[in-house]
Amino acid sequence: MRRQNKRLKEQAVKLKENNEKIIEILGTVVEYRNLESGQHIQRVKGFTRILATRMMVKYPECGLDENKIDVLVNASSLHDVGKIVIPDKILLKPGKLTAEEFEYMKTHTTRGCEIIETVGGIWEEDYRKASYEICRHHHERYDGRGYPDGLRGEDIPLSAQIVSVADVYDALVSERVYKSACPKEKAFYMILNGECGVFSPKLMECFQEVREAFETLADQMRG
Repeated sequence: MRRQNKRLKEQAVKLKENNEKIIEILGTVVEYRNLESGQHIQRVKGFTRILATRMMVKYPECGLDENKIDVLVNASSLHDVGKIVIPDKILLKPGKLTAEEFEYMKTHTTRGCEIIETVGGIWEEDYRKASYEICRHHHERYDGRGYPDGLRGEDIPLSAQIVSVADVYDALVSERVYKSACPKEKAFYMILNGECGVFSPKLMECFQEVREAFETLADQMRG
């Protein structure tokens, strides 16, 4: 019985490692495809962990625990996996996208889910589910004005809500081909004041409480 339990534990650890390796590989492909610094995904993972951990402590009714946070953080790597299929002329355009180009860019959410579904049979369901939810819904907004499905309020998966804040913050404070980096203080108030879309009030309470941790991480992982 002990040998069997040990073997099962070893298999579980191996499966977890395989899940994380799949996500890491896909996430790395996106980084190279998007010509970003290589740190974007790592920063988003860091911001996601900080915010999710605060949510777990402040609002235990949200159902987060250490294991779920680990899955969420790893799955956050795939939030933009659909950008793999976006043409260079749109993805790497240095100026503002036209309305037509923006509509095409928005399909990275659903196209990414198609990619995730193609590898769905080789990883655990909790990793697949979190990756799918984050990829599809990280551009939804609490007032229903996001995309692709126009979800409103708590219909938006919590995983996607958390990663959305992490992704928006990093996008603001980081230099991109089409913009310069925004000062951290300005980025904080832009998110808080709804200039980047409306987020959950509870999430914004936690965001305010982890402001210093976000800014420290942004400084540590700049590049």
